[in-house]
Amino acid sequence: MHEKPKPERHTSTNAQPKDGEHQASRPSGAPGADEAQRLREEAQQAKDQYLRTLADVENTRKRFQREKEEFVKFAAESMVRELLPIVDSLDQALVAVDKQSDPQAIIKGVHLIYRQLLGLLDKEGVKRIPTVGEPFDPHKHEAVAQIECTDGTSDDTIVEEVQVGYTMNGKVVRPAMVKVAKKAHSTQQTAQSSDQTSDTRPQISGGKNEQTDSSASGGEA
Repeated sequence: MHEKPKPERHTSTNAQPKDGEHQASRPSGAPGADEAQRLREEAQQAKDQYLRTLADVENTRKRFQREKEEFVKFAAESMVRELLPIVDSLDQALVAVDKQSDPQAIIKGVHLIYRQLLGLLDKEGVKRIPTVGEPFDPHKHEAVAQIECTDGTSDDTIVEEVQVGYTMNGKVVRPAMVKVAKKAHSTQQTAQSSDQTSDTRPQISGGKNEQTDSSASGGEA
């Protein structure tokens, strides 16, 4: 008996792959349409967030600038408010002067106003710079003249105050104008040199007179 030949199986090249096979054949690194859309949305969100943050920073900077300008504009408001009573006292003093009131009362009023001013300055940290008797300090004092002293005062010691100086919380607001001591070395040395010269000078005129007297007496003899 002869066996029948088995029919050959031909594979068609046009056969459509299954879904699993199609997905497996897609490159793993290439994003799909959904992935690209998601990335675009995230980029847009990041850009919007950046622009909002930038706007917030600009608004904050403008607000700080406005607050700084307002602070500088009204920084002296508290001091001005405390100065007003002193101005009122000055007004009253001027009224008393116009009315030719008691001079002693006017003087007392002026002293009161002066104490009020000093109290206000002290409250704000303003202090007077010590001068007379203090050593000269170029950081606090401004020398306008030197005075020769013969009473033993050390050089560069302040002997007179021309204008009051002030500090505010330790910082010099206005240096004090002063006069400082200077020993009179040159004057004393000149006087001593003159005295020594007069003591050592030879008495020529006296010698001539003695010679003349001796010659005259010899002639008479």
